[in-house]
Amino acid sequence: MSQLLIHNARVVCADAIYHGGVLIRDGRIAQVFPHQQTPAGISSGESIDLKEGLLAPGLIDVHIHGSAGIDVQDTDSDGLSRLSQFLLCEGVTGYFATFVPTDEQSYRRAIGCVESHIATQEKSSRGARVLGIHFEGPFVSHQRCGALQPEHFRVYDGDPRSIETFTTREGGAPHSRLMTLAPEISGGIELTRELTDRGLRVFIGHTQADPETLDRGFEAGAHHITHFPNALDPLHHRKPGAVAWGLLREDVTMDCIADFHHVDPLMLQLIYQSKGADRMALISDAIQPAALGDGDFTVWDTRIVVRDGVTALVEGPSAGALAGSVITLRQALENMVSIGVPLHEAIKMASLTPAFAAGINRERGSIEEGKCADLISINEEFGVTLAIMGGEVVIRA
Repeated sequence: MSQLLIHNARVVCADAIYHGGVLIRDGRIAQVFPHQQTPAGISSGESIDLKEGLLAPGLIDVHIHGSAGIDVQDTDSDGLSRLSQFLLCEGVTGYFATFVPTDEQSYRRAIGCVESHIATQEKSSRGARVLGIHFEGPFVSHQRCGALQPEHFRVYDGDPRSIETFTTREGGAPHSRLMTLAPEISGGIELTRELTDRGLRVFIGHTQADPETLDRGFEAGAHHITHFPNALDPLHHRKPGAVAWGLLREDVTMDCIADFHHVDPLMLQLIYQSKGADRMALISDAIQPAALGDGDFTVWDTRIVVRDGVTALVEGPSAGALAGSVITLRQALENMVSIGVPLHEAIKMASLTPAFAAGINRERGSIEEGKCADLISINEEFGVTLAIMGGEVVIRA
């Protein structure tokens, strides 16, 4: 039996921050305790005195296309390992490799690469875990394409065989799958129901759906909105659309890109006040140039420019449109704290709330007994000083 005691910590729980610690056994959290009840009899080689440092659940990014020069859709297992190591240094312990619409052959190649990596990452990688695949499209609206390439968009013909690329998991380790779609496309409601029945989590995004269609989508299984309010019709007093619908429904969750470019800080405050940390998640939506600074890049066979931390398409009918972000989830968390969100709630928005949206909250996302021991410590400058994966110390500054 392997064990690790972390004590004298400020433990970030779902409702507050407490002085105490955790006992980890065989990769899982065996006990969460107050400081005055710190277990005795554990050797110094199996314990860490955090000296009142912050102990938080590892961050979970359910929407990330890449970073540090790596595109999850155009790499190999070594590239995914390097991306995972970079992300762990940023406090991310789990993420969903997010795919943009492409042709069938490219989908299959990229899926095969990610699935192969997932099957071996426990033994071969000392970084964040790839928890699954998030398909952003291809069943989305041509009118709300954003940076996605509409020549690869599809509609659903009602034949489940036509979506087997997205629903079939080939051998290896089990993993979760998410899909962002527009419920108003031809066959959209039926597709939502079919994907839900096959175990995928369906998110709403890149859509012009009206509230009635969104209600039908919800009943079919779509309970979450992707990068709210981007790639949605703007709020209008006579055409409320997904923005009003998402803000008003208490049973709908949503995620946001808190880089202050995709969504203004004032709007982020409005969303937070409306939804709270339980129903507002943070994502990075980061792309390959993240962490590389300003410059000109080719991403998804498209020219993209990064200037002062803002991405933009260079060519085509959507030239000038934002094309993903170049932040990390840790930076998004820091931004939310800077606009007044309590630290424990901002952490929840980057851990438990996205885990809930993805359907993995029973295993990950919070410091609770029985859950995977994927933990981090961050200092006052939001730098990562400790990272633990499955009970094993991987980073210790």
